[in-house]
Amino acid sequence: MNYEKKYEELRMLKEELEDAYEQLEYSYKELEELNNRFVKVVDLISNISIDVSMEKYFNKILSVFVELLPEVKYGCILKKEDDVFRFISIFGHSKKLYYNIAILKEKIDEIKLIENFYYNNIKNINVIKDKIMNVEKSLVIPIKTFTLHGYIILDLVKNNFKQHQIELIRVISNIASTFFMSRELYNKQKKYLKNTAFAFLKAIDYYDPYTKGHSERVSYYATSLAKTIGKENIINDIFLASALHDIGKLSIPQTILLKKEKLTKEEYEKIKEHPIKGEELVNSFEGFERIGKIIRHHHERWDGKGYPDGLNGEEIPLESRIITIADAFDAITTTRPYRKAFAINEAISELRRSKGKQFDPYLTEEFIKFLKINSFLEEV
Repeated sequence: MNYEKKYEELRMLKEELEDAYEQLEYSYKELEELNNRFVKVVDLISNISIDVSMEKYFNKILSVFVELLPEVKYGCILKKEDDVFRFISIFGHSKKLYYNIAILKEKIDEIKLIENFYYNNIKNINVIKDKIMNVEKSLVIPIKTFTLHGYIILDLVKNNFKQHQIELIRVISNIASTFFMSRELYNKQKKYLKNTAFAFLKAIDYYDPYTKGHSERVSYYATSLAKTIGKENIINDIFLASALHDIGKLSIPQTILLKKEKLTKEEYEKIKEHPIKGEELVNSFEGFERIGKIIRHHHERWDGKGYPDGLNGEEIPLESRIITIADAFDAITTTRPYRKAFAINEAISELRRSKGKQFDPYLTEEFIKFLKINSFLEEV
């Protein structure tokens, strides 16, 4: 009888342990799921950047929704452009939707579950219906800050969301709104910087009429070279720095700048101050610090014999090395008070003679390649 009692106690203990194990395993899975959601959200936040493309970022957002919410089967993201909405991200539907816009029948201000969203809420559905998967219910999530930026559309297989899933949807929609706002602020800042650069350009042209148009041409050559080598991410900095590369000359007396005779040693030393003065001038504007550094080094040389800091090789910022070539090419192909302009082929020969000395060898050949492709010369 005593054995039966012990056995029963052991059996009950075993069941309790099994229940505890199941509960622990369930808690572990919940914790793992929570950690996965946390990691995904942190990744979305950390990738809010002016460098990432809008399409790439919102593709990431859609993929997170699909991965974390089993209820989501398809989806898309619409970006507001005036009175229409453009498809900027698509999951499950035809990629051809990227070439289309959606005209919505009404504005949706809150997260809303809508039946047959595409057919009931898009005016021009006949144009895009063959590219839309058959979907009965869609969760429509506005992306908005102070204004409406667009919508996230999540197409569902079922809609019994748990509370933590609803919270996740709200968090990610807020992240999407933040991304839109950061891009909007960046675009406004970029426009402001460009307008400021053009105002400075006018001042330089007025002060030194012999180089009128020089900075615009250097900007064209430098941004073209950046595109040629596939550095799209630095084009904005290249444009601003090349447009303002000679702004330091505003600190140099015009008697020196416009002098036709050979400069004295003291006068030449004064001219050599303009990269530093340029950096000081643009650094007085918040947001121009990176531009100032590029300007400071646009007269450094690949062999280390340049100024103001004697940097050499890849110590010199890439943007500065690009501008150095563009600046030199425009200078020798433009008539100056002290000499006539070089012909294009002569200028190319000069660039090649200074390759590995004054100029980055790789960038020099890439710039010549750009000139050939764009028919600046017949043969080099």
